[in-house]
Amino acid sequence: MSEKSSGSFFSNLISSLFGGNNADADKKRQLKNISKKYSKSKYNKFYKYSGNEILPALGKLFYDLYKAIYPVQTMFHAAQNPNVFKSLLIHFSIPEDIQNLEDSLSEQKITEMSTKIPLDQLKQQVNERISTYSDYFTLERITEIDNLNKQLSALQAFSTYDFYFVLKKFDKTLHEGDFSTTPHFEKVNAEYLLEDIKDFISVAYAIPFDADWTTLFKILKAYKTVEPISIGLWKRIVSKLQSIRLSESLDLIIKMISAEPSTTVDVASYSSNIVEPYIEKIKNETENCLYNLLSKERDNKTNNLVQQLFGDTELVPLRNYTTVLNSTLERKGITPYTYTQALSYLKGFIIEVVKKDIHEYYDLVIVRGQWESQSLCAPFNDGYNHLLSQFDLISSFDASLAEDVGIGLKIKTLLPKTERDNSAKNIINRLVTEANERAYGFISDCTKDVIEIGKIIKNIVEDSAKSKPTMISNWKDLEHYCEVPLRDYSISIYKKIYLFTNLIKTCLPN
Repeated sequence: MSEKSSGSFFSNLISSLFGGNNADADKKRQLKNISKKYSKSKYNKFYKYSGNEILPALGKLFYDLYKAIYPVQTMFHAAQNPNVFKSLLIHFSIPEDIQNLEDSLSEQKITEMSTKIPLDQLKQQVNERISTYSDYFTLERITEIDNLNKQLSALQAFSTYDFYFVLKKFDKTLHEGDFSTTPHFEKVNAEYLLEDIKDFISVAYAIPFDADWTTLFKILKAYKTVEPISIGLWKRIVSKLQSIRLSESLDLIIKMISAEPSTTVDVASYSSNIVEPYIEKIKNETENCLYNLLSKERDNKTNNLVQQLFGDTELVPLRNYTTVLNSTLERKGITPYTYTQALSYLKGFIIEVVKKDIHEYYDLVIVRGQWESQSLCAPFNDGYNHLLSQFDLISSFDASLAEDVGIGLKIKTLLPKTERDNSAKNIINRLVTEANERAYGFISDCTKDVIEIGKIIKNIVEDSAKSKPTMISNWKDLEHYCEVPLRDYSISIYKKIYLFTNLIKTCLPN
C-alpha cells in the first residue's frame, strides 16, 4: 500500500469513527433523494427545492380548504360553551326516556321533588334514577359516542386551523372570510411557512379518514338547523387530505425546508372519553343538590330545636373553638374545627338548663325527696354533678385555644409557615385533631349524663301515675314546694332534655 493510499485509508477510517465531512455529505445525499422522490409526487407543485420556496399551488390548496370549511369554523368560534358539542353528542345518542331521566336529575327538578316527599325518600329515588341512567350506557354505547367525539374533535381542530393567517403570507390583500374575489398568490420563502405546514399536518392527518361521518353531520345539522358544510363536500376534503398524506408530499417538504432528513411531525391525538366524565358530573351535581337540601333541612331543624329549647335567650358563645379559623385551615389542607356548634349548644344547655331548671328540680326531687333506694337516684346525682364539673373544663379548653396563649398561640405562630414547611402543617393538624377529640369527648360524656338524668325523670313521671308511687315516698309533700303539679314540672324538664339530645344529634356531622 502506497503512502498516499495509506493516508487516505486512515483519513476515511478516522472520519467514519469521529465524523467529519462524510456526515454532511450523507445528509445532502439524503435530501437530494428526498427531492427526487418529491418531484415524482402528484403534489410536486407545492414546493421548489432549488429555491427553497413554497409555490402558489399550496396557497390555492389552503384557500380552497379555507373557503369550504369557513362555515364550520365560524360555528365552532361562535359557540360560547365549548362543552355544548359534547353534550350534544350524548343527548343525540340517547332515547327520549333516558333524556327525561337525566332531566329529572336537574337541580330544579330535585328541589321541586323535595317539597313533595321526605328527603330520605328523595335521596333513595335520586340514587335509583342515577343507577338506571348509568346502566343505560353500556360499553358498546360508550364506544359509539366516544368515537363520535373523536370525529368531532378532529373536525373542530382542522376547521379552526388558522388558514387566514397562513394565506396572508401568500396574498397580503386577502380579507378574512371574504370569498367574493379571486386571490392572487405569490411564492413564499419556505422558512416562513415551516411551522405553519407542521401545524397543518398535525391537524389534517389526525382526521379519521375511514370514519363514517353521517351521524356526526346529522347532529351538527340538528344543532344549526342547516348543514354548516355538506357531507359530500366534507368527504371530498377528507379524500383529498388522505391522498396528500399517502403521497407523503408535505412530510417531504418539511424535511427539505428544515434540511433535516429525519424531521417528523407529531400528529394530534384527541381524548375520546366523554361519557364517563359526563355521568360523573351529573352524579356530583345531584349529590351537591341533595347535600344542600339536607343541610338546609338540618339548619331549619336546628334553629327550630334551639328556639324551643332556649327561646329568645341569647346564648354565651364559645370564644375560640369556633368556625372563624376554618376557612383558613381548609384552604391550607388542614382539618378544621369540627364540633363547634354542638359544643357551643352544650355549654349553653349547661348554663341555661342544667344550672337553672335542672338545678331547681335536683334540689326539689333529689335532695328533698325520700327515695325508696338511693341507687334509684344515683345516676341523676352523678350525672348532674359531672355536668357541673365539665362546664369548667369546657371553659378552660376554649380558653386554651385563644391566639395569645397555649395551643392557640402555637397554631397562630405556625400557620404562616405551612406554605413552605410541611412539619408546621402536620403539627397544626395534630393540635386541631386533638382539640376536636377533646370537644367530642365533652359532647359525648355530657350527653350521656343528660340521657341518664332523662331516664330517671321518665321513671319518676311513670311512677307518679301509679296510685301508690314506689320510687319517692313523700311525693305529696314535694308538691307543696312546687308552683305547678310536680308531674307537669317533671315532664317539662324531660322535654328540655329530649330537645337537647335531638339538637346534639342534629349538629353532629353524619
